[in-house]
Amino acid sequence: MATTSYLSTVLAVLSIFSTAVNIVGADVPYVTIGVDSSGVQVQLPLVGAGTWQYNDTIAYQSVCQAFEAGYTFVDTAFGYGNQKGVGKAIADCWTRPREELFVMTKIKGGLTAHQVHAAHQQNLWELRLDYVDHLMTHYPADWSQSPDKSSPEARQVEWLALEAIYKTGQARSIGLSHYCPRHIDDVMQVATVNPSINQVEYHVGSGDIDGVMQKCRENSIFFMSFSPLCGPCSYESQDSLIHGELVTEIASKYNVTGSQVSLRFIVQQALVKGSYVGGVIPKSNDLQHIRSNLDVFDFELSQDDMYSLGAATLPAAEGGDCNVP
Repeated sequence: MATTSYLSTVLAVLSIFSTAVNIVGADVPYVTIGVDSSGVQVQLPLVGAGTWQYNDTIAYQSVCQAFEAGYTFVDTAFGYGNQKGVGKAIADCWTRPREELFVMTKIKGGLTAHQVHAAHQQNLWELRLDYVDHLMTHYPADWSQSPDKSSPEARQVEWLALEAIYKTGQARSIGLSHYCPRHIDDVMQVATVNPSINQVEYHVGSGDIDGVMQKCRENSIFFMSFSPLCGPCSYESQDSLIHGELVTEIASKYNVTGSQVSLRFIVQQALVKGSYVGGVIPKSNDLQHIRSNLDVFDFELSQDDMYSLGAATLPAAEGGDCNVP
């Protein structure tokens, strides 16, 4: 069962929630996650286009379709191996001013300061950009968790290198991904620039996995959901966040889809003034689904439905990142 504190947080959000949002066909709402090194506010759209597990070709197709559908936010990473495709999509398919596009990318964990700077130069080259809007360290260690690259000291070295990039303007904001509470503490011990985002698995059924949402809130870090539809996850068909029993039953009340309910559950928490929930990055290479994923701002889930979704324990999130030394 979801913890009492987690459900209390969800319901507290609902108790002060009021919205005049009417977004279909218009711009997506955003949250202000900080300021860049020149003092300009950094505004994060609440729905972005994810690209994990896409190669260059599929990433290009998906991002171009996302731009056609009205997305202004794309998420990629050095480790995805598809930034050339994303960069080509930006060059070919983005038709608005650069400052209206939010580009998020990541570098591997466990890097030295020199490696951090080299990796980000590669990011910019592949993306064909002079700067990104958000740069994060992808994991609290290298993927193998080797001893020399998996420690509080290594995380601090990498964070300070990100701060140096932020100060050059080549990243307008900086943050974390897969970080658990004690990993966040490591960074906060040396940070002179506050992390603006921590990207962690979160969806209906996951609850506040490992207490990360609470930790982010305490440190004024926006908590962003990856895998908001729990894909790829292992679950029974009745627990699907697209066609499963709970989300389908709720969706029928609003004449929307199960996936829209799942995404709205997260976005509705982010729409509250003072919230530190930072939106979602679903992915698809189907234009109809891409449009549907963005179309979550013209209905509001009731308090009872938010409670039911918040109390769900399936599909469960996959813990384990907190085991990283």
